[in-house]
Amino acid sequence: MSELFEVTSIKALELKNRSIRSATWSGIADKKGHITDGAIELYGNLADGGVGLIITGFQYVMSNSVAMGYQVGNYSEVLLEGLSRWVNAIHSHGAKVMAQLAHTGSKANPELFWEDVDIWGASSLPDPITGRAPKEMTQQEISQVVEAFAEAASRSKRAGFDGIQLHGAHGYAINQFLSGATNRRTDKYGGSISNRYRFLGEVLEAVRGAVGKEYPIFIKLSGHDYFDGGLVPEDSLHVARRLVDDGMDCIEVSAGSRASADGMIPSRTKIRTEDDEAYLAQLAGYFKDALKIPIITVGGIRSPSVIAKILSQGLADYVALCRPLIREPHLINRWKSGSLEKATCISCNGCFETGLDGSGVTCKVDRDLKER
Repeated sequence: MSELFEVTSIKALELKNRSIRSATWSGIADKKGHITDGAIELYGNLADGGVGLIITGFQYVMSNSVAMGYQVGNYSEVLLEGLSRWVNAIHSHGAKVMAQLAHTGSKANPELFWEDVDIWGASSLPDPITGRAPKEMTQQEISQVVEAFAEAASRSKRAGFDGIQLHGAHGYAINQFLSGATNRRTDKYGGSISNRYRFLGEVLEAVRGAVGKEYPIFIKLSGHDYFDGGLVPEDSLHVARRLVDDGMDCIEVSAGSRASADGMIPSRTKIRTEDDEAYLAQLAGYFKDALKIPIITVGGIRSPSVIAKILSQGLADYVALCRPLIREPHLINRWKSGSLEKATCISCNGCFETGLDGSGVTCKVDRDLKER
């Protein structure tokens, strides 16, 4: 386990170990995305648990891109004070934290909008889950979204976040532009994979301009959409190479969405053995072999022995966990102390139920035990 606890740096971001809390919607904001006391408490407990870097749940950069109830917003200066308070609380426990920024495109939920605005997407195609067809963004509207990302990145830096991560996976707006399944445009933003990259390239350029050369910018990128006509690894690697050329600092390789075929969703269930774990590690290794920036792998990681294999085999530089840290926010400290049993998370996905009422994600197994 010594590799897991190595100190590393990405630009000016020094990390005390190679563990990352992957971005997780937590259901802890108010109905307009403001930080609540519940957010401070949940993230403070997590920050105290030893993880090297926390990446927040996706923060929506425009009011027409809220997708989940009680989702954190980063669309206005009125949110800055709360975001700063949140960061300060996390830093007070000695943890580093990044803001994950997203526009959710066709996956936005108009029932959660508080303004009279349209859903925007790369193309006017019905969303495979909701059935809602967004308005295809005009080039002027694309520019608005690009600027919204830049403003949110600037706001994040001023709030004290240690970096930002762009959400380019799971069927949200960046992924919608990249994927041939959801991008049917006939202008300069559609067609070839190079054209479909243009939106993301403009976002990265604007964000970099807003935060400066030394501020860390990561991306969660879909390595495979597992959807007819969607991204396959070869296309995604083309995107990744472009990102490296354009100044991306680190890539977290994810895959799939709720619409993916054959159960290839990001948060899979039935992770019972070590063979079930790290189901995206080989995909991450495909990117690691081809690129010269740090790679993060995510997906079903539960055991120290599996982490050791990922790091020793060079499949990734960092390992990201999500659901295990909901049940055991102090899991990394437990492993560091020498208690190396696998995470107690059973991968049931029941943790997200309490987020839907605004009380924050909590382990369903533990809730059930308390009720007995």
